[in-house]
Amino acid sequence: MIKFKIEPFDVLFFGSGRPFNLGDTASSIFPPLPHTLAGAISSKIYEKGIKDYRVLKKIIGPFLFNEDEKKFYFPKPADICRKRKEKNGNIYLLSLFKGNTRLFKSENTNKPGEIDIFSVYYGSEQIEFFKGFISKEGLKDWLEGKIIDKKEIKLADEIFKEEKRIGIKQDMSFHTVVELHGLYRIDFIRLKENWSLVLWVEFDCEVLNKNEDEIFNFFNDSVKVLKLGGEMKAVRYEIEKVNGFNFFEKPKLENNDIIKILFLTPGIYDSFIPKIDGVEIKSIICEGYLNVGLHSLRLNKKRVMKKSLPSGTVIYGQVEDKEKVKNLWLSSSDGSNGFIGSNLIIYGKQK
Repeated sequence: MIKFKIEPFDVLFFGSGRPFNLGDTASSIFPPLPHTLAGAISSKIYEKGIKDYRVLKKIIGPFLFNEDEKKFYFPKPADICRKRKEKNGNIYLLSLFKGNTRLFKSENTNKPGEIDIFSVYYGSEQIEFFKGFISKEGLKDWLEGKIIDKKEIKLADEIFKEEKRIGIKQDMSFHTVVELHGLYRIDFIRLKENWSLVLWVEFDCEVLNKNEDEIFNFFNDSVKVLKLGGEMKAVRYEIEKVNGFNFFEKPKLENNDIIKILFLTPGIYDSFIPKIDGVEIKSIICEGYLNVGLHSLRLNKKRVMKKSLPSGTVIYGQVEDKEKVKNLWLSSSDGSNGFIGSNLIIYGKQK
């Protein structure tokens, strides 16, 4: 595999596919969707006349790297909360809640039929969800059910800031304004100093008719710039040949084990409650959902829109077939649904 480290020159904008009308505010999502990075890398290859959409076999990421700390950061699991209105306060972990109480009965809620267990916090503090990222070390502790040091979590505003700008609708052929009342606002993302995006890419050597060394040399000998995001901003990149992505150790499972599944990239399925091979879903924790869309060569250039579980979504489930569950580990989408790199899963045993 080849690891890309990407550093922007300027602000970036990453759309989610959400419908946008003039007068609205276009807000960037972060981190970007995997297929957004796939498009930027594929475009670099297309410049050499290779137009085949199958040039990429697998993408792992994008994640974050802090140059000062020399540490990788990943989407924070959604079951990690903090004390309400305390930005730098203690963090708390939700637990599975079984049964009923005199004050609460699960059957009286509007929960989806597939869910039969809620995730709750056992304690007296008022807690809240928050946007953040967790270090490799912190995520290892989460997978093993250990207490997580709050120093292993970065808040979103420690990594990037939003910059609000005004745009106006134009005819891109002539770069002229085409109508009145065409103003809109864009919330761009600017990565803070010493932060970069990283992703691991496996190329299809057979389609490219090149070995990995030749592919590496192509990117290494070219001008190390990609065009990325909604306005095709230039970003610099560095590359490195690696053996793979081996940051976390797959746990040994038995049938009937309860596991907690973490989506490192968005989970794109046909329904909000996904069907996961070998797992009976018990509980799901996520902060809403994303609308993701793309024009896909693989799907005959049709516009595809899907509802997606955001990265950081946590699903608790019971193992029905341990062999099928083993195959889920870091087995991201190959792009057959148009969204390469989605559905990247790791899991830990619930203790």
